[in-house]
Amino acid sequence: MLGLPKEGISQVKEALGIYEQFDNKSGQTQSLQHLADLLYDDGQLDAAEEAASRLIDLPTEGEQFTLCDCYRLLGRICCSKGEAEKAINHFETALGIASSYNWDNHLFWIHHDLVVLFLDEDRFDDAQAAIERAKSHAINHPYRLGRAMVLQAQVWYRQRRFEEAKSEALRAADVHEKLGAARDLEFCRALLRDIEEEMQKPVTSGD
Repeated sequence: MLGLPKEGISQVKEALGIYEQFDNKSGQTQSLQHLADLLYDDGQLDAAEEAASRLIDLPTEGEQFTLCDCYRLLGRICCSKGEAEKAINHFETALGIASSYNWDNHLFWIHHDLVVLFLDEDRFDDAQAAIERAKSHAINHPYRLGRAMVLQAQVWYRQRRFEEAKSEALRAADVHEKLGAARDLEFCRALLRDIEEEMQKPVTSGD
């Protein structure tokens, strides 16, 4: 939380060693989850993937919530490594767990991750389908709806549908401003600047 991932990694490795000594599976699960998150934040993708995979292999009971988070993290790790299909498989596993328990928050963010992946792959139809599924888990939740609007604006921006993208980005900015979500608001403003810059470019015969 203080932005010191390497110090955190050292501490959690020490904790993990203690839990392994006492064969405390619950403690090992918690430690490996923290370790995988910290390694991912520190850009140590292979080590993060290894820690998450070790967590999955632990013979624990009643840890579906943790497993769902772990598969989502594995998907994000694979995205960062450019392993799209492997990432999709992990996201789909996470979706299966979350769907079994109707975890709307998890379902929204997993679909959110899938939209980002599909955008990186220029798979706009898949991205649009994932946005619609994400929206279904954002009903009556203003922040999630705002994030879904941002995703929609990004898809339309990438498709060069600039007027629609601008309108949706403005709607998202309004939502985040009302919520006091400063970081998200700044992202919306940056996206709007990009959209307006594209709209001001002269149209050529190649466009």
